[in-house]
Amino acid sequence: MKENKTYYKKKIYFVLFAMTLVFGFQSLYEYYSVSIENPFLRLSNVLFGILKMFLFTPPISPDDSPGIIYEIAKWMAPILTSAFVFTKISNTLLHLKNIVINKFSRNHILIFEKSLMSETLITNLMNEKTPYKISLISRQFIDDNLKAKYEKKGIATYQIDFEKSGKNEIRELLNTVNINKVKYMFFCSEADLVNYALYANVIKRIKPKRNITCYVKCESKTVSSYIEDVITRAREEAEVLKKIDTVHFDQRDLTVRMLMSDKCVLKSLKSSLNDLSQMDNMISLEKIGESIRNMHILILGVNELTEVLLKHIANDMTLCLKANTKVSIMDKAADSKMAAILDKNEGLKNALNLKAIDIGSSRNSLQEGLTKIKNEGDLSLIFMMDEDVVKSLKYLKTLTGYFGSLPKIIRNVSNIDLSYVLPKNSDNILVFGDVSQIMTSDIMIRESLDERAKTFNDSYNKAVEMSGMGSGSSWNELSYVKRTSSRLSATHARVKEEILRKIFFDNSDDEIRNYLSKKFEEFGALQDIMQQDWEEFKIRFRGYLSDNPILDFLSRLEHKRWCNSYYAMNFVYGENKDENLKTHPCLIDDWDIIIGDKFDICHPEYDLLSVFTLFKTEK
Repeated sequence: MKENKTYYKKKIYFVLFAMTLVFGFQSLYEYYSVSIENPFLRLSNVLFGILKMFLFTPPISPDDSPGIIYEIAKWMAPILTSAFVFTKISNTLLHLKNIVINKFSRNHILIFEKSLMSETLITNLMNEKTPYKISLISRQFIDDNLKAKYEKKGIATYQIDFEKSGKNEIRELLNTVNINKVKYMFFCSEADLVNYALYANVIKRIKPKRNITCYVKCESKTVSSYIEDVITRAREEAEVLKKIDTVHFDQRDLTVRMLMSDKCVLKSLKSSLNDLSQMDNMISLEKIGESIRNMHILILGVNELTEVLLKHIANDMTLCLKANTKVSIMDKAADSKMAAILDKNEGLKNALNLKAIDIGSSRNSLQEGLTKIKNEGDLSLIFMMDEDVVKSLKYLKTLTGYFGSLPKIIRNVSNIDLSYVLPKNSDNILVFGDVSQIMTSDIMIRESLDERAKTFNDSYNKAVEMSGMGSGSSWNELSYVKRTSSRLSATHARVKEEILRKIFFDNSDDEIRNYLSKKFEEFGALQDIMQQDWEEFKIRFRGYLSDNPILDFLSRLEHKRWCNSYYAMNFVYGENKDENLKTHPCLIDDWDIIIGDKFDICHPEYDLLSVFTLFKTEK
């Protein structure tokens, strides 16, 4: 009943309104039929009398009341009018209150367009600890009941079509929401081109007073490039737009991002590093490498999520210096399906150790494939990505028999609760598929991750300046590829931090942080030499890494991760950096070349800088 309160309220209002009209018409018609013989005049007076009742003016003198039916109508009409008027006044005052509070909030968020994603995002943000203030701007009609529901929750709602509205109307709206001081903007239309048009309309009218991040839903790479062109051209005309950071997202990317941060994935990742705790005090580069077990991931089902998942695995699960993460992919016609994916993104072949396993309709083909994988003895994690939930549940029993409590991730697009059919001990099983799981601040906004990425960029800029190569670029001036690369580096930080936790298993995070701070001070002395004698710096830097095998390993691992992430973005080796042609001169897997002949071009010291940003305390 509580969920349908608005529905029943509307029904009650309608019934009372109908009763009032019927009672009023019947009583007034009988009253005027005595004194007015002309049917047209009689009907006119009846209708006019009904109208007067709703306007708080009884059409008949109290002394001439025609009966109880009239008295009921006489009282009901002004009561219904009052309820309508007071509701409108209440909603208007509530909207004005939300406007004022949101306008001056430091955590004000603008959400453009009403859609499933925006509604889910609003619901999730309202339930989080951070006191976000939200304004919803939509070109679609917003039902009065929905608008009232939002306003009661503190969400100011506006309806405007930028393409059809005048300049003054748009300017008034943007001033009302104080758009120059909002914290985030989300463009959540289902259509990429609508988001592009909205983004372009906003960008050409905004003069930000603070750094603002714009999250634009966009599945098309072509439309994404046009969005980047919009902000690039706009910055040439207005330097203040350098305060705008734009992030593109789509449901597939957010879904995989959510999966990669789940405890099941983290548990399997940590288990690959357990042997690091068994090393003795004589730590060396070789011992660290030998103590890390490379991950082997099984994916059942090739579909629209596969390519995105492989890209994230290439970056997030890079653990070994010499071997790529192993991924076995099982499905009917897996070879041909994977060939179609790799035709579009050949770089994945360089970033991952891929193996496609065809399974037919017979049970034996599945069992034969699983037996081969089990005999290899190195499986870490299972993704069950098929849209057919019944098939996945069928596979689950078979997989549990082969791989016991190994972490398993199951896709469920049926909106049916599977908790009743899962094994009792299902801590190692993640079920995903609901959009509400991804439209959260942890997955969508990732504020702490962005802070880490920006910290790395600041360190990078300082190193660039000290080496005499210029002043570097601020975060928002970076190209979209470079910002993405920094974010990917920040995502991989959890792997490096876990490696350090395993090596220093008897030390706290604070003690590891102090260790890194001490090593950073030592590196600072090398940076002083960098300004005076570049050749001497290179010699000293190589010696510094040789004397610190932990830092040496993590620097090499960062370069390996960077190569994998660029391979996954379909970059190839080229003598010149060119983001349009997707070439880069540092896409070289051999670290000895990077730290040797290519030192001047590839600057391996930047890989080390990412290590010094680990364990940073969040602001």
